[in-house]
Amino acid sequence: MSLVALHPWLGALAWGRPWAFVLLPLALWIAWQGLRREQAFAAGDPRLVHPDLHGLLHEAAGRRRPAAASLLAAAAFACWVVALAEPQWLGQWVQPPAQGRDVVVLLDTTLSMTLRDLRWNGRPAQRLAVVKQVFARFVRNSPGDRFGVIAYGAHAATLLPPTFDRRLAVQMLMRAHADLLGDGGCLGDAISLALRQVRTREHLEPVLVVYSDDGASQGGHVSPAQAVALARALGVRVYTVQVGGTPADGGTYKVPAFAAPQPDLRAIARLTHGRYFYAADAGAQQRAAAAIARLAPTLRPPPRRRSALPLYGWPLGAGVLLLVLARARPRRGARR
Repeated sequence: MSLVALHPWLGALAWGRPWAFVLLPLALWIAWQGLRREQAFAAGDPRLVHPDLHGLLHEAAGRRRPAAASLLAAAAFACWVVALAEPQWLGQWVQPPAQGRDVVVLLDTTLSMTLRDLRWNGRPAQRLAVVKQVFARFVRNSPGDRFGVIAYGAHAATLLPPTFDRRLAVQMLMRAHADLLGDGGCLGDAISLALRQVRTREHLEPVLVVYSDDGASQGGHVSPAQAVALARALGVRVYTVQVGGTPADGGTYKVPAFAAPQPDLRAIARLTHGRYFYAADAGAQQRAAAAIARLAPTLRPPPRRRSALPLYGWPLGAGVLLLVLARARPRRGARR
C-alpha cells in the first residue's frame, strides 16, 4: 500500500489511506445540521409534536448551549475520518530477505575418501569427514540460499533436494559416509541428477560444488563430458574442490565405458565457468569455501519500505470520547 508523506518537517508521518480526507467536509455539514435543528427548536416551530410534549412547548427553555453538542459531534466525525486515513509513524528501513541461489554439493563417497591424511582440530581425520565439517559451516553462514546434497559412488543418489531448511541440509550432509553407494565414481550421473533439481532465476544462477579426491569417473549412464555440456547449456557453474591425490592438470582421460575422452576436475570447472580448488588440507578447504561464497554471493536487494507504527487508535478513541461528551452534555431546564 502506498504511503503519502505530509511535509518535510513531518516526513516520518504518513497516511495509508489519504483518500479518506475527502470525507472531512461532511463534518462541517454535520455541525451545520445540528445548529440548524437547535435553532429551529429554539424558535418554537416544531413540525411534529407528540401529545405528551405539549406542556413543554410553553415551558422556559432554560440555559442551554446547543452549539457545543453539534460541534463536538462534528469533531468526533472528523477524528474518525483521520483514523480512517490510517496515520502511521515511519521508522527504520526494513531490509528485505536475501535472495539466494540453489547450491548443490556433490559428495564423492568412494572408499578413497576414507583415507586419514587430513587433520581436523589437531587430529588425523578422514577426507570425507573434513569435507562435511567445512561445508556444514558454509551452509550455516549462507542465509537465503537453497542447499541440496547428492552423494555418488557406483551410483548417484539425492540425499536432500534443494531446500531453504539449512538445519536439515547440515543433518543430511552429516549422514553421508564412505561406501554409501558403493565404490567407483559416476560423476556424470551426479551432475546430471543435480541439474534436474536446480532452478535458474534472473541474476541467480545455480551452483554445483563437487568434492572429490580425483573426480575420475569409471562408469555410470551419463559421461562427465555430456554432463558438462548440459551444464553449459543451462548456465550452471560447477566449482570443483579436490581434497587429495595429485592436482588435476586440466587434461582429459579415457574411460572404457565411454568412447570420448572425459574432462578432469580442473577442466570441468573451466568449461562451466566455475573454478577449481586444490585443497589437500582443512585450511585449504576452508579457504576454498570462502572463495566460492565470494564468487557466488547471495543477492541482498536494497530496502524499499520502512517500518510503520499505526496511530489510528488515537483519533479513533478521541472521536468516541467527543461523541460521549456531546451526548452526555446536560441540558438545564429540561425534564422527563
